[in-house]
Amino acid sequence: MAAIPPMPILLQPVYKEYIWGGDRLRHEFHRRLHPGTYAEAWEVADHPDGQTRIITGPDAGATLAEAIRRRGPGLLGAGRTDTAFPLMVKIIDARETLSVQVHPDEAAAARFGGEAKSEMWVVLSATPDAHIYSGFKPGTTPADFERARAAGAIPSLLQRFPARPGMVFHTPGGRVHAIGAGCLLLEVQQDANTTYRLYDWDRLNRNGHPRPLHIEQALRVINWSLTGSPIAPVQPVETRSPGHTVRPLLADPHFVVDEWTVSAPCDIAHDSRSFLILFPEDGDLRIKTPGQPAMILQRRSTCLLPAALASFSLQPARSDAPPVRLLVTRLP
Repeated sequence: MAAIPPMPILLQPVYKEYIWGGDRLRHEFHRRLHPGTYAEAWEVADHPDGQTRIITGPDAGATLAEAIRRRGPGLLGAGRTDTAFPLMVKIIDARETLSVQVHPDEAAAARFGGEAKSEMWVVLSATPDAHIYSGFKPGTTPADFERARAAGAIPSLLQRFPARPGMVFHTPGGRVHAIGAGCLLLEVQQDANTTYRLYDWDRLNRNGHPRPLHIEQALRVINWSLTGSPIAPVQPVETRSPGHTVRPLLADPHFVVDEWTVSAPCDIAHDSRSFLILFPEDGDLRIKTPGQPAMILQRRSTCLLPAALASFSLQPARSDAPPVRLLVTRLP
């Protein structure tokens, strides 16, 4: 029997209902969901707290971990020996401000436990007053934090940045942060779910109780020197081929995110070093791969292209459509 050629992979997101979430996943993304408070859609995830399942192709019904056992480097990238998918991609709908929190970096996770987590956000949309809190103000010390905590004034120590569509924020492990109310974000992160809360805005959960804080754990992993701006600088556009341009957004040690603009049919030669995760921001995208019928990836949906897929073609779904911008995530 002939081997089945690599093909685009669609996944069933895992939805998380948290008290700070909203309803834009139902109304703006037209996801078929029961009424609820949907804070996150885990678009690509292979974690004990949430596993997306494949819904297309020969691995339909399998988790990413199961597909990795079957496909190995053909899915992940040449030479990769991971047993779990190394990244997670989420959509975050913050109707309310998230808790002030921190994640460990590799050194802190190795020393104190937990999972190391570096992350980045691309602002998809935001209300006029939406902000991101990220990093302590320069010169903030542990003693300053203890005084602010006693006074219920931890937010006064944080840097605050307006959130505007298209902005990119980088939050490595150890950087204290909070996503402000009104932000709708795409998040790319390491495959991790360790979060230590320092402050939760005196919010009560559905049972009328405060959510737990993790002050002792957080103080162990905070990197007090991360006080610079988290906003990734705007990069020049690099033309790769007719109908296709690339703008680098962020290169983290664990992931790379670029913005591609597809204005006309274009053929992409893809090496085998990493999978690609595609997320069209503002239009439907037509994807054609060798030996397979073309598929339409709808606006603000997610698709995983296996590393073994050596070539593919992209174009706007309609010939009269404007150029499609898409976020493309890969391993470094």
